[in-house]
Amino acid sequence: DLPAEDRRSILHRVADELGRRRGELLATMMHEANKTIDQADVEVSEAIDFARWYGDRALDLQDVAGARFEPFGVIGVVPPWNFPTAIPAGGILASLAAGNAVVVKPAPQTPRCVEIVAEACWSAGVPKDVLRFVRTADDVAGRRLVESVDAVILTGSSETADLFRQWKPDIRLFAETSGKNALI
Repeated sequence: DLPAEDRRSILHRVADELGRRRGELLATMMHEANKTIDQADVEVSEAIDFARWYGDRALDLQDVAGARFEPFGVIGVVPPWNFPTAIPAGGILASLAAGNAVVVKPAPQTPRCVEIVAEACWSAGVPKDVLRFVRTADDVAGRRLVESVDAVILTGSSETADLFRQWKPDIRLFAETSGKNALI
């Protein structure tokens, strides 16, 4: 229910907070994902850029010429391990810019990277009841998450996307996948 201008301001503060936490993000990506400092630094910069860009896009979603934009509700963000900061940040920030609540479930290999992004969001003013961080295995609890949200943003394999569709055939799935049946 937050007005677009307020969402924009908060997401711009997220960008500032991610910048303040750059060192922590670099060290964590190097530890959890075996990133080099050059790889990690570029990824943090991308996450910061996402926060500013999606913040500005929030304004584009205001009512225009009688059309009304409606958020989906609760978005599940399921990022990969190999881009543990920029990709989850993109899914989280795009969802928040559009007025959705978010539940983010990190890859088991890189949970702290995603947790730092969530902490930056909370420090910038995103309420904890609007952004939830859930560290869980990919088993029953992961399935329950997919089945309970209004839409899912996935970056992963086409097999994972197929599995999500088996669990919830009418799922709103926004996926960038790899594999034999890659989705666009």
